[in-house]
Amino acid sequence: MSFGVSANTAIPSIGYAISASRGGRMSLPVSPGSYIYSHFKHVSGVPAPEGTRGVAISRLKVLDVLIEQLSQIKRRPEPAMDTDPSDERIDALIDQYRNQIRQAQAASVALPYNPAPPSPTGALVNLVA
Repeated sequence: MSFGVSANTAIPSIGYAISASRGGRMSLPVSPGSYIYSHFKHVSGVPAPEGTRGVAISRLKVLDVLIEQLSQIKRRPEPAMDTDPSDERIDALIDQYRNQIRQAQAASVALPYNPAPPSPTGALVNLVA
């Protein structure tokens, strides 16, 4: 007696996708009715064989966007990291953040409608009933 295992899935194996790719563009099976909508920059669809379900167009689009994002990250030059910031640079950042906080506080006071009354400083929960 022998038992066999068969994977019945709507998404084909990676091996199929690699074997179906041509010219750096991945091809995956889609339903024949969706074939005309399945051509993207990095991924395209081919009509699925009769009796099998193809990959959804939305999944092809997501895969295409992911490949595009990864290729943009790969092309982007890596920014130079300043490993030891100087004291002047740290002081300048502190002053910049302090000014931004003061501007935000001044803008919130000038609002005609304050959505919530300010809570006392340091009060997380008031247990007094």
